[in-house]
Amino acid sequence: MTVSESSVQHQSSVEHLVKMANQIAASVPAPTPEARIASAAAHLKRFWTPAMVAKLKEHAQHGAGDLSPEAVKVAAAL
Repeated sequence: MTVSESSVQHQSSVEHLVKMANQIAASVPAPTPEARIASAAAHLKRFWTPAMVAKLKEHAQHGAGDLSPEAVKVAAAL
């Protein structure tokens, strides 16, 4: 695998994580927005691998314009 292929694969992986994080942050049932953030973060901690969580947190910390505002809060709660 070349460096550019690895970079594309990493970007694709991050894009997939972002899509999932956005969906989870929007769809976790909770009575308040704060509870939704906490529940979504708990879901990611429970079902995502540490590497997935680390990629999402790193992406969120480096200007994650493609993450929803809720998903950014979820990433910060991890």
